[in-house]
Amino acid sequence: MMGMSSYSGMKAIVIGLASSGVAAARLLRGKGAIVDVTDSKPRELLEERIVSLPERTGLYLGGHVGVSLDQYSLAVISPGVPWDSPFAKTVRDAGIEMISEIELASRHISAPIIAVTGSNGKSTTTTLIGRILEKQGKEVFIGGNLGNPLSNAADHNYDWVVAEVSSFQLEGIKTFRPRISVITNITADHLDRHGNIENYARLKARVFENQSDGDTVIINDNDSGTTFLRQKSSVRTLRFGSKLNKEQGGAWVEDEAEYGAIPGGGSIKIFELKDLLIKGPHNVENTLAATLVGLAAGAGPEVIAEAICSFRGLPHRMELVGEVNGVKFYNDSKGTNVDATLKSLAGFDGDVALIAGGSSKGGDFGPLAEEITKRAKGVALIGETAPQIEKALGDYSPKVTVKTMEGAVAAAASWLSSGDSVLLSPACASFDMYKNFEDRGDTFRRAVAALEKR
Repeated sequence: MMGMSSYSGMKAIVIGLASSGVAAARLLRGKGAIVDVTDSKPRELLEERIVSLPERTGLYLGGHVGVSLDQYSLAVISPGVPWDSPFAKTVRDAGIEMISEIELASRHISAPIIAVTGSNGKSTTTTLIGRILEKQGKEVFIGGNLGNPLSNAADHNYDWVVAEVSSFQLEGIKTFRPRISVITNITADHLDRHGNIENYARLKARVFENQSDGDTVIINDNDSGTTFLRQKSSVRTLRFGSKLNKEQGGAWVEDEAEYGAIPGGGSIKIFELKDLLIKGPHNVENTLAATLVGLAAGAGPEVIAEAICSFRGLPHRMELVGEVNGVKFYNDSKGTNVDATLKSLAGFDGDVALIAGGSSKGGDFGPLAEEITKRAKGVALIGETAPQIEKALGDYSPKVTVKTMEGAVAAAASWLSSGDSVLLSPACASFDMYKNFEDRGDTFRRAVAALEKR
């Protein structure tokens, strides 16, 4: 859907100067708007962002002092800024239309959008869908919450736009309408921001609120968090999972192979599970979701199989980063909540040492402790949640709390023998010790490389 093609002379303010804020400012400026940006961080922490801004962008940094709200007719809020933060509330109370960056972008995207949301598996599923459509010979934009902001897709002639979208981004949509929407799963995440799981699930469900005739929503049949989501009857619902009514279409696993069906098209075997390079039952769910999107978008089974079975996984998501004396080291730094770590641990059986801990998102570590007791040969804890996880583990041993990633890697490796694995899957955010989850994963990779040298 194309929105206003010009914002000539209109004044807009962008709240939050992360990469999506920069992209929003450029899009608005390109349409003739007069743009200011504001961020609570001081200028010296934002230099590399500031140089990417268009000329004559007004800057209000180190807080929102001096921003006079009577002059703006539009505010674009970045996903990192809470919708209910005091400044954002003040903006809305001033009667200014406030939207998220994906809403702004979607008003200037003519290609059909495939939007992927959910607590875990979004990035892998989004990437797989992009690869399937590219293998089909389509011109595809892959981005959104995944790193390349959606605003960068505006005014280009793509065949498809595949976007990972977060609950934070969905909080600020109005007309955002995907042709195909996917909800991978819903588990307790970001409760520090959304208060409770009902609020959080309601935000995820906004991904299909503007869908209508001819659109498709794809949900996880194995996930209790998504089964209560009710769509409009005019929107086609397809499910992926294990216990399916195949006549209605969907994607499922049978006899160690993956099958898919589109209503009225009969079921097709797509590939054998043994041909997957990515590990763990959660990745099987991600490939089922991607398969179903591929079929719904008109891709053939060979194309889907080739795209999925050649995929080695994303950096920081169950990424094999090294092997020392027969011990494999997996970087799952993207495991930023308990559920993600549980899913990653499920791929191991008593042959793994876990490195966990970080900054808290308000989750409960009880289920993690239970799974560790079942599956892990030992746990090295880092970061500010280390005492909480240690407490949840009770008299489980061996467990050790260390100050550095190098210490964690050395401790974890010391409990293992050839054929075992070390898994960094922190079950927590990274902001206590690192810039972001990538920085944490890179530190792990360097610690493993140092161990290899020794």
